[in-house]
Amino acid sequence: MAALVDRATALAFELERLEHSGVQTLTPFDEHYPSNWTQRLGPKAPPLLYAAGSVELLDTAGLGVVGSRDVSPSGAEVAVEAAKCAARHSIPLVSGGARGVDQLAMNSAFDSGGAVVGLLADSLSRKLAKSDVRAAIHSGLALMCTPYNPDAGFSAGNAMGRNKLIYAQSTLTLVVASDEDNGGTWSGATEALDHKFGRVAVWRGPGEGPGNEALERRGALPISDLDDLERLLDDGDANTTPDASPLASEAEQGVLFSIATAD
Repeated sequence: MAALVDRATALAFELERLEHSGVQTLTPFDEHYPSNWTQRLGPKAPPLLYAAGSVELLDTAGLGVVGSRDVSPSGAEVAVEAAKCAARHSIPLVSGGARGVDQLAMNSAFDSGGAVVGLLADSLSRKLAKSDVRAAIHSGLALMCTPYNPDAGFSAGNAMGRNKLIYAQSTLTLVVASDEDNGGTWSGATEALDHKFGRVAVWRGPGEGPGNEALERRGALPISDLDDLERLLDDGDANTTPDASPLASEAEQGVLFSIATAD
């Protein structure tokens, strides 16, 4: 009994430390814990979510954009334009914060005056130490969160576990480029398709990855024109509420930052 009381005291101190550093701790019993996660992921939904920024952004299903780190110039342009599409629809851009497609899409969303939800597999504490990240969070346009210890560094296992959250948080997730049977993008997309974590679309135009055709065969919706993406968002599910996600003022539209995992 004494040991349990000691653990409770230590937990209270740790929660207070996180709160003072700007990190909220959400559980499925809290107001802004995503209802989509409990509905789509079931027991695979994380019991804790550490979040810094506008947690209200979790109340709106966004547009997920994912892809390889080593993306071609054409694929990079798709990521950039998809993020602009999310801003036009007044929904958050959801991604994982990795170099390549994730970073390009996130920066483009800010540049377009949109909001961003970053689901990280890297250290949240280290991310918050960056001045540009803090500025974006202060603008009300960003939420950085992780289901892992905020001080934990990047690991492939964390990235694999985090991927399902992107699909569950999105009304639609666009896979820009993937490698067949290889890499986190492929494994995350196939897991989402197999377990129906969310709607999955795959880019089938210039800049697509070698695994994109295979994802279409597995059931991903093919997109070869960004107008197709617009139409799919127009047909978004009932959890997408366009007025729930804030847009930036002209001053806030200048807030850009680079969200990249450890080199």
